[in-house]
Amino acid sequence: MLAPARMQKLLLVVALVLGACGGGDDGGPSCAIGSLGCACTAGGGCDNGLSCDTGQMRCEVTGGCTCDTSSGCEASCACDPDCGMGGCTCDSSSGCESGCSCDPDCEPITPGGNNRTICTTGNSSYCTDAQESWTGGECCVMGVSECAEGNSSYCTDAKEHWTGGQCCVEDVTMCVPGNSSYCTDAKEHWTGGECCVEGVTKCAAGNSSYCTDAKEHWTGGECCVEGVKLCAPGNSSYCTDAKEHWTGGECCVESVAMCVDGNSSYCTDAQEHWTGGKCCVENVTNCVAGNASSCTGANQHWTGGLCCQ
Repeated sequence: MLAPARMQKLLLVVALVLGACGGGDDGGPSCAIGSLGCACTAGGGCDNGLSCDTGQMRCEVTGGCTCDTSSGCEASCACDPDCGMGGCTCDSSSGCESGCSCDPDCEPITPGGNNRTICTTGNSSYCTDAQESWTGGECCVMGVSECAEGNSSYCTDAKEHWTGGQCCVEDVTMCVPGNSSYCTDAKEHWTGGECCVEGVTKCAAGNSSYCTDAKEHWTGGECCVEGVKLCAPGNSSYCTDAKEHWTGGECCVESVAMCVDGNSSYCTDAQEHWTGGKCCVENVTNCVAGNASSCTGANQHWTGGLCCQ
C-alpha cells in the first residue's frame, strides 16, 4: 500500500494529466468551467464579464448577448453561449434532432426577420438618423435585423440605415452576394455591397433563369427561398413537386427534416421528396442503414439508400 504522501502525489499527477488531455466524458472537446457557454463553478461563479445562468447552470455574457437569437449556435455570434467549447454533442446530422436543445438545425423559421439594436462600425457624420445613435466609437441602430457591407449611394431606401461603415436593414433575414441590377424586387434591399432579403430562410446557388417562382428571390449572386430549411443537389426534371423549389443549382424543399441518399424508384411516399440527387424526408430524426423489405413501419421511410424514421 502506498504511503499517504505518495498517494497524494500520484493523484495530483493523474489530475494534471487528465486536465491536459481536456477530453469530455463523451470524447468531445472539453469545456472549461467558468468560461463562456460552459458550466458555472460550484459556487455559481464565472470568468470576468460573464454571469451564471442558474436555469441552465452555464456562463453567459453579463447583460445578455444581442445576437443570440435561438437555442442553437449562431457561428457568427461570438458571445452566443450555445457555441461554448463543449460543442453540441447530440447534433449528429444535418436534420433537427428534436431532443437536442443545442442543435442549430432546430432553429425556428422566422420569416419576418429579428429586429434588434445592432452596434457596428461607422462615424458621427453619417450616424444621424432617428434610429441611429453615435457612441463615439460605434453607430448603434435600433430596429434592424442585419448589417452588411455597402455604401452611402445605395443604402438609401426606407428600411436601410447607413452608419458610415455599414448598411443596416430592417425586417430582413439574410444578406448575400448580389448586384444592383437584380436585387430589385419588393423584398430585396441593395446595400451597395450585398443584397438583403426579407422573409427568406435559405439562400443557395442558382441562376436568374430558374430562380423565378413566387417564393424565390434572385439577388444576382444567389437564389433566396422562403419557407425552406434544406437545399440539396438535384435537377430541374425532378425538383418539381409542390414543396420543392429549383434554384438553378439546388433543390430547396419545404417542411423536411433530412436529405439523404436514395433514388427515384423508392423516394415516393407522401412524406418523401426526390430532388434528382437526394431524398428529402419530413418528420424524421435519423436515417440508418436498412433495406426495403424491413423498412416498412408506420413511421419508417425507405429512401432507396437508407431507412428514415
